[in-house]
Amino acid sequence: MSIAQGTVITVLRGACDVVSDERVIRLRLTGTDARHERSLAVGDEVRFDPERAALVEVLPRRTKLARLRSFRPGREQVIAANIDRLAIVTSVSSPPFRAGAVDRFLLAARAGGLDALLVVNKLDLLEKDALPDEIAGYAVVVPIFAVSAASGAGLEALGRALADGTTVLAGHSGVGKSSLLNALQPELRLETGEISAKWDRGRHTTSRSTWLRLRGGGVVIDTPGVREIGTGPVDPDELGAVYPEIALAGADCRFRDCRHDTEPGCGVRAAVEAGRIPAARLASFQRLLAGDD
Repeated sequence: MSIAQGTVITVLRGACDVVSDERVIRLRLTGTDARHERSLAVGDEVRFDPERAALVEVLPRRTKLARLRSFRPGREQVIAANIDRLAIVTSVSSPPFRAGAVDRFLLAARAGGLDALLVVNKLDLLEKDALPDEIAGYAVVVPIFAVSAASGAGLEALGRALADGTTVLAGHSGVGKSSLLNALQPELRLETGEISAKWDRGRHTTSRSTWLRLRGGGVVIDTPGVREIGTGPVDPDELGAVYPEIALAGADCRFRDCRHDTEPGCGVRAAVEAGRIPAARLASFQRLLAGDD
């Protein structure tokens, strides 16, 4: 039995598509193999028998982007695997920017061993020249790419950032992930509103995560319609990775367990009043700590 190795690019009901040596092969998941359907993710490296189109083994993951299933508390759902970075796609409006959602994606990236960047789309809808403080404040945590799929602004820099390694795109429906990919590489001709993907000459419309090769050499995994990475309050000890300036100022708080709300002697609120930390950043911190996205 000859064994080949490939990368999962689409997970379907009872099957998965694998790319190996520039060919796409559909593996049927039947019998005992069907158990893999529940655990497979786009980006998984697998070994398979090409003659029988049968899955043999799922290899260990280097990294992952995962979220918890709300209907099964505590059960992890892996969205994508073996990726280098997470590109959190948001928009300045339509839909509005949601700091809580961004923060949860940043926490998930950290937990999964990923680098992260923030892509702010629909720059053409911005009324002022500068990004709002709520968005600009993320520059202390993550690289920000302000772009417009409609006008082309900022796309060259974003294309360079995606040209190396594998990137997973994540963001709420309507932020323009497919529009951005079309603007970066028009020959993809991805449909907006309906999710579609293109590999070589084939075309396959799907509402699942999809693997795409970019002309510049990078690989992008599009995760259509990911609306949440988790819900509820988070561990305050983990928030330092997302709010390093608040963690730093918090060292001056009178109380070690200060939540920077109404406690006396709060170093964080003092930093906000002095203009060293934007008030919008503290407000986002408080919402995430309370579990209000």
